[in-house]
Amino acid sequence: MAKRDEFVPEDLVTHLCKTIPGFKRESRPHQCELARMIWHGGIKRRQHHHFNGAMSFHHDELAESFGRNSGGTGFDPLNRRVGLFDVTSNWSMPSLEGYTKGYKFTELARKSRDDYLGKHYRKETRLLMMSGKAVKTLPAAVASRDKDGNTTRFKAFEMPNRSPVNRAFLQNLLKWLRRIRDEWRDGREPPQSLFTEYASLAFVERMYDTTAQILRLSRVDVVGYGYIATRYERVTSGRLYAKGVNLQTAPTLIKEAALDGLWEYDFSNCHFDILRQMAAQHGYTCTAIAEYLNAKEPTRQAIADEAGISKEQAKICLLALMYGARASENRENAIPEEIGQDAARRLYQVSRFRAIHADIVKARSVILKKWKRTANGSLTNAFGKAISGRAKPVQKLAHLTQGVEALALQAALALYSSDIVLLQHDGFAATRRLSDKAIMEAVYMSTGYRLLLEEKRIQPNPDAVFMKNRMQIDKKAIPQ
Repeated sequence: MAKRDEFVPEDLVTHLCKTIPGFKRESRPHQCELARMIWHGGIKRRQHHHFNGAMSFHHDELAESFGRNSGGTGFDPLNRRVGLFDVTSNWSMPSLEGYTKGYKFTELARKSRDDYLGKHYRKETRLLMMSGKAVKTLPAAVASRDKDGNTTRFKAFEMPNRSPVNRAFLQNLLKWLRRIRDEWRDGREPPQSLFTEYASLAFVERMYDTTAQILRLSRVDVVGYGYIATRYERVTSGRLYAKGVNLQTAPTLIKEAALDGLWEYDFSNCHFDILRQMAAQHGYTCTAIAEYLNAKEPTRQAIADEAGISKEQAKICLLALMYGARASENRENAIPEEIGQDAARRLYQVSRFRAIHADIVKARSVILKKWKRTANGSLTNAFGKAISGRAKPVQKLAHLTQGVEALALQAALALYSSDIVLLQHDGFAATRRLSDKAIMEAVYMSTGYRLLLEEKRIQPNPDAVFMKNRMQIDKKAIPQ
């Protein structure tokens, strides 16, 4: 996939040639592949699930990019020549069987990357394909092949392949994040209120990196000043995932700063509502889920209060249940990893949380038992995508609910394809206010599900520190 459908800024490749000894002697395609690893190293989906601070690159991906490790070819010999990554040795540790290797930037690579992201760029750059050739025409918003390599098409409409960004807000946010990052690196922890919201230096560093990357991508020749290219890939369920550095997966603060003034639309508690209606179609009433949907905020707050966690954490843990999170205190399971083992132990004792969990388990069992199967035992979702009958029950249910979600978004796109500039998984952002009633009716006609659509104007919180202290930050010298 990397060779076919990903890009890197040309000036990053130039920067690495200047700052990494031996880098310029490698072939241009290999320079671009290494630059892609440097560029994507900080994004969330690359974070390793076991090795703290490390990235994950599958060996098949590396073999596609650099060839197999034999006869002096492949990633390993190349990395020894240029020294960009320290790599773990999982093969010698039986306890880590099943984990991919962890890749950490060497000090040389980290400094080069920090220097690149810390520059203030006034000139445009170009995007390079992995072959080393420049991108001359911005590609369509949706990749021509899905994650499985199958040809995919949109039906009767296209959507914009770029999203507008507010550079002024992003630059101000970048200055604030850089100050916090540098103070934290120097051993000065932020105020308690900030520490609660951004609980680690690593997260602040990722926020800073993402903001700097989006700003750089908003000065690309084929995209246009003040826009960022947006490229999606269809996955097995029908969902569209944005590729590379993007606004779809960016933290909320960055997204709000970038999309200031636009309109955001979300299907309210999308997966719970789809599950409730899907279960009803198969003869099961989700009583606890229905109560939750009728009083989302009070239910989350009540669960949070009883468990001693924040309301946002309660929301995240409830959603984790939808994706099969177990009531386990194992620190590597989804809920303990999110809120800690002690808080997870308290949460599992909250009666409302337990009732919602029981509803999900029962609804899943009823739906999968009665869902129509194909001749080979697979299940086809509303988007027309199939999943093997041998898949885990959690995976099957996610496939079915995400198929409805994907079809609902396609119905909205069919109405307002020229106005929608960013897709979320359960919503989207648009350049103007749209008719929520028209969208909800189109979704019902397309899917058979009644999904409530919530709208809001996107605006950074005026009480956010980076907004309140704008003048002070602009005047204060930023440590380099």
